[in-house]
Order: sequence, then C-alpha cells, then structure tokens
Amino acid sequence: MISENLRRELEKKHYKLFNHSGVQICEWTKKSLRGEGVCYKEKFYGIDCHRCMQFSPSVVFCNLRCLFCWCPNELFINKFPEEIDEPEEIVENLIEQRKKLLSGFGGSVKNKKKFEESLEPNHFAISLSGEPTLYKKIVELVDYLTERARTVFLVTNGTNPDILQKLKKKKNFQLYLSLSAPEKEKFEKICRPTEKNLWDKFNKSLEIINKFKGRRVVRLTLIKGLNDSDEDLKGFLKLIEKGNPDFVEVKSYMSLGYSKKRLGDEKMPDFEEVKKFALKISKKSNYKYEDESKDSRIVLLKNKDSKVVNKFN
Repeated sequence: MISENLRRELEKKHYKLFNHSGVQICEWTKKSLRGEGVCYKEKFYGIDCHRCMQFSPSVVFCNLRCLFCWCPNELFINKFPEEIDEPEEIVENLIEQRKKLLSGFGGSVKNKKKFEESLEPNHFAISLSGEPTLYKKIVELVDYLTERARTVFLVTNGTNPDILQKLKKKKNFQLYLSLSAPEKEKFEKICRPTEKNLWDKFNKSLEIINKFKGRRVVRLTLIKGLNDSDEDLKGFLKLIEKGNPDFVEVKSYMSLGYSKKRLGDEKMPDFEEVKKFALKISKKSNYKYEDESKDSRIVLLKNKDSKVVNKFN
C-alpha cells in the first residue's frame, strides 16, 4: 500500500502510520505542552491545542502535487486502494499511535495535568497530508468524530465536490477549503493537478460551500512572486465571493520540509506582507479584519454577514 521508501521518508518526519492513514504531533501541540504558546486555531476558534490530533485517512494519496506542500508529494499515489479501513479502526489505532509519539515527551512538560489531557484528543484536524476526501468513507469519519470530539476540522483541496455535498452541518464541525491559485493557469502551475478538470471541480466546491449550512473557512496560502500581485488579488476576490465562507484565513507559505526544494525561503512572505494583502481583500470585499497571529504569519477575516460565533463553546 505504501512503499518502503515513502514509509521511511514519513517516519523520518515522525509520522506514525496505520495502513492508508497517518498521524503526527504538531509543533504547536508540543509548544503548548511546554508552556510556549498555542496555535492560531486556539486563538481564533478556541480549540484545545494540546489535545489536537492532526491526522489523515489518506496520508500518501492526493490528486495534486502542490509546490508549497511540506510533504514528499512527488512520491504520493493518485489512486486510493480498494481495501479501506473503517472510520472507527482508523481513529482508535491512530490515537494509540499518537500516544506513542507523545510518550517520550512527558519529561519536558511543565504542566503534568495538561500532558495527561493531551493523551486523549478532543480536537481532530483531518489534514496533515494527502487529500482526505479521496477516502471513500470521509463523511462517515466526520460523523464518527463529531459524536466523540469537542471539535473537528476537515481541510480539503476542493477537488471532490460530490463528497462535500454529502457533509452535514454539525455544531462542532468546521470545513476548510484550501485556496492558492486565483485562476486556472496558476492552478496548473502551483497545484500541479494529476487529473483533468480539477480546476472546474474546485470551482464547483466553492459553489457548494456557499450553500453549506455549517461553519466554513477558506484558507488562502500566499506565495511571494507567485500569487500575490494585484491581478492575483482580483482573481481571489471573485473566488472568495463565489464561496462566501464565514471566514477567510490569509496565511503565508511556510518554507518547511520538502517545499524548501521546490520554492525556498525567498518565496515566504513576512507577516506584514500577509497583513497588507489581507487588508486589501477586506477593503474590496464583504470581509472585515478579525484577528491575527504574527508567529504563524496569518490574518483572519470574517464575513460581515456571518452569524457564526468565532470560538467554539
């Protein structure tokens, strides 16, 4: 299912694998346990950073080869295997794998109670690597998690609109759509699709999230010299208007992992550049400045018509 070469690459990055799924401890989870701050998702939305489980049911399966992806996506697989695990199997096995990743961490933790809590995740971020919606039971996985967790986020590249159409509104669920190209030509260059018509499918997903009754976020990844011009801004404004999400996150490309070889540090905007671009979006759209995190180089904008409360209860 996963080649030995790819398995080694992922394990070097401290992934734990279970068949077609994988889990990794986020750097912000580690920082939270050391008392060194929390991630922007806790600041913006009130999730519990130290109890976050970042995982993917399709850890090496994706239909894009994005330049900014920190994973070794050149080795990724387009076609999902026929035999798939059940949602409960994936979650329960990866929770145990996550405990193993955290087990050697207890000595550097200042707050023992916080560490004990961290072993039982209550926030599930279905992202990490690969495209989660390629997993055929992603809707059932979301349903299973929303029954047991405080909060659940699903991050998708938007190339499977038929799947997104099946998602249900849940009070503890937030849907993320990744946006990194303002038009088709740049989509081909930045996202490097492995199939035809994925740009059209992405646009269909924007139409679907416009009608989705639950919480919706578009996360715009800004790459210096590739998608940050005034012309790019016009394209992004049209796409944001089409999706009409509750929130727009404008975030810097981060020069991490394998993306360093493809893009490098010079393509990483600093926080002020990100904020400037975000404020341009705000000025020309129905979105107001809401919050920011300098450490993560991200600015949060909120739809002026949205009735969504920023932070989960």
